[in-house]
Amino acid sequence: MASLTKRHKQYCSQVSYEDEFGVQKRVVIPLRTTRKAEAEVRNKEVESLTTTIQQDRGYKHIAFGWLSGGGRTKIVDRTIYEVFEEYISVKRIDGVRESTIELNQLAIDSFTKQVGENVAVFKVTESHINEWKGWSRKHHSPNTTNIYLAKLKTFFRFCYKKRYLKRELDIIKVDADVKPPMYLSDEKLKLLFVTDCVDIHYRKAFAFYVATGCRLKEPFEGTISGNWLIITPDVAKAHKTREIELSPQALEVLLEMRQRYDDKIGKSMHGSWSNTHDGIIDTYSKKFKKAAKELGFGEHKFHNLRDTFAVRRWIETGDIYAVSKEIGHSSVNMTQKYANFNLRKLAVDFPSLNERYIQPRLYDRYGTNDALIEMGGFA
Repeated sequence: MASLTKRHKQYCSQVSYEDEFGVQKRVVIPLRTTRKAEAEVRNKEVESLTTTIQQDRGYKHIAFGWLSGGGRTKIVDRTIYEVFEEYISVKRIDGVRESTIELNQLAIDSFTKQVGENVAVFKVTESHINEWKGWSRKHHSPNTTNIYLAKLKTFFRFCYKKRYLKRELDIIKVDADVKPPMYLSDEKLKLLFVTDCVDIHYRKAFAFYVATGCRLKEPFEGTISGNWLIITPDVAKAHKTREIELSPQALEVLLEMRQRYDDKIGKSMHGSWSNTHDGIIDTYSKKFKKAAKELGFGEHKFHNLRDTFAVRRWIETGDIYAVSKEIGHSSVNMTQKYANFNLRKLAVDFPSLNERYIQPRLYDRYGTNDALIEMGGFA
């Protein structure tokens, strides 16, 4: 907030900030007027740029109209990284998770690697974005390029709102091949749940993930309330609360996973990464990778346990909106991929769900055509 004061008959605007030692200090901006009404208008301009002034601990990057020969107030010559530091400070104040901030950092590092670290923000145009796109497609997958583009779009929208850019940039994603999610068939699940290449604890954990659709970290970071696992906004990827009902068996496995975590985290003082928060949780992913390799599952990843849950729930409900809500997607568009599988293929891969869920839908979809084929003697 900017406060209006008077010095030597001239009005000034004051903005307070904390230095690196937590000491309150202030920046004084002369408003160059003795008229209160004019001073209040200029003070509002200062107030709109409070964050920038606090970040810079001054106004070296701001050309106030009344201090620079007239004209509009504008931000001058701030590099991409200088504005990015301000952007990240705002994100941290807003409570954005460190993992998201790290992803933003990766995106801006990739962008500046191509266009230059010292480019002034106000000079950035769609040409720079398109130049980076071409470079990125040679060094990143289309999906990674689009993730970075989404982060860059949000950052440059911030730049526009803060008047570091004269206009909002039109940033368009690249075409990406959307691969269908990989799931584990009934046959693969049976093999996974009985293999002796991993400890029984991990086999039960794999079953838990398939039964609940949890992301890797959620069982350890969610809140247990009775027979419910509550995924709070600070944990959920989509920042929305999700409630997962647990069967008695699932609750038992979850408590066992939590106990093992508590036992191992107590050993973290010895400096081994495998006994840190991320290290302990990552072990479940590594054990799955080991089992998948031993069983000849090909390119399956740990996340495919969650994909398997989603496909099975789609088969059981036929309601993609319900599935989207259950797995905590921010948009049903993200979930639609689970409804694109051929039902006949699903009938082969999931015989446990075939008679009750798949066959009735197969008849609804193909019944008349199949009857005609039989009548024609082609069956």
